[in-house]
Amino acid sequence: MIADSVWNETLEGFRKRLAGTDPAPAGVTAAAVTATLALGLLIKVLEITRNRKSFSGDPQQIEKLARAAANESTRLAQYADEDIAAYKEYLASRRSAAALRQAIEVPLSAARAAAAGLEFCAQSAGLVPGALSPDLDAARTLLTGALRAMFFSIEANLQAEADQQFRERVESEMHHIRSLWSQLGQRL
Repeated sequence: MIADSVWNETLEGFRKRLAGTDPAPAGVTAAAVTATLALGLLIKVLEITRNRKSFSGDPQQIEKLARAAANESTRLAQYADEDIAAYKEYLASRRSAAALRQAIEVPLSAARAAAAGLEFCAQSAGLVPGALSPDLDAARTLLTGALRAMFFSIEANLQAEADQQFRERVESEMHHIRSLWSQLGQRL
C-alpha cells in the first residue's frame, strides 16, 4: 500500500478526510471502500453458511465464491488508493489527456470489480439460508450503490474526453456492465 493509503488510517480518520476540502479522496474512493465492506459481508455470510451443521451444499462452491470475493475486495482496496493518486495526477498535470484517461480507467476497473461482487451475490442467493438473507441483501445493496457512484464519476470524466474511440470503448464497457447488472437484478 502507498504511504497516503486510506487503509493506513482509522475509519474515523478516513471519514474526516473524505469530508475535508481536498479534492481527493472523493466519490470513487468512498465507493471502492464501501464495495470492500460489502464483499466482507458477503464473505461472512458464506463462511457462516458453510460452517452451519445443517449445511448440505457443496463446501467447495462456498469456498470458491468466498475466495473470489476476497480477490475482488483486494482489487477494490487497491482501486481506492489508485483513484486518489489518479485524481491528484489529473489536477497536477493541468488536466492532461493521459491523466484524464487514468481518472476514467481506475473507476472503470473498480466498477468491474463491484459488478463481479454482484455476480457473487447472485450465485450465493440459493446457498444462503433465510436467516442470513438480510446480510446478503445488504451486501448486494452496498455493491449496487458503489457501482452507481463509480459510474457517476466515469460519466462526468468522459464528458471531458476528446478521443471518440476511447469514449466509445468505455461507454460500451459501461453498457455491458449495466446489462449484466440488470440481469442480476432480476436474479436477486
